[in-house]
Amino acid sequence: MSENSKSSEWPDNFNFENDDICQNVFKPFIVKELSALESYDHDRPDDITYIFHEHAERVSGNMRKTCLHMGLSEIVANNMYWAILPHDIGKKNLPVELWDTEEKPSASLKKYRRTHTLLGAQIVTEYFPDISHPFKDLMTDIMAYHHEQMDGEGTQNIAGAKLSMPVRLAAIVEAYDGWRIFRPHYGDRDISPPAVLKRMREEKGSDIFDMNLFESFAEMKMLEYNDNANS
Repeated sequence: MSENSKSSEWPDNFNFENDDICQNVFKPFIVKELSALESYDHDRPDDITYIFHEHAERVSGNMRKTCLHMGLSEIVANNMYWAILPHDIGKKNLPVELWDTEEKPSASLKKYRRTHTLLGAQIVTEYFPDISHPFKDLMTDIMAYHHEQMDGEGTQNIAGAKLSMPVRLAAIVEAYDGWRIFRPHYGDRDISPPAVLKRMREEKGSDIFDMNLFESFAEMKMLEYNDNANS
């Protein structure tokens, strides 16, 4: 087990599956918000490939598999699954025409789009003003900071030293899925799993990602890729 895997920051102080507040308060909230995100997706063009509610499901699955691959417990893996599932709900509070441009988004448009992180965290804060629970803290942490970078050049300029391990892993898993889905401005870019992982490692690297966590994620994805290729 890696040093990162031993960190006390990984959420094992509750169990989403048998915690009353998680099951009766947070789970219905997440289901409702993802349904609203799906409705928002239906208002986007019919030919889009990067569909937000489907992205959320893939990211959550990859998060769970990565946690287990790192040697973290089933409880941690499941808690992380549920915590990252609603990470993009803030997107539906932005104009729907913002997302599906043919050209590569400008820096200013990209920055505006990424205000969805704080919009999502605001939804949680306003929905649960009087609830104190570690899952709420975890969910909000991931939601607010999953576009931050290790070098502090992310959306809110928060450096890696101030980012929790769950947020650092969320940033990796979320970015991978985003780069795996074709967008018109990608042109003939290779978006196979090996190519995306190579781009993340060589073009982005430690400025963007916690590379210890990245290599754990990359190992999991390549094992999965090779298994699928050989099946």
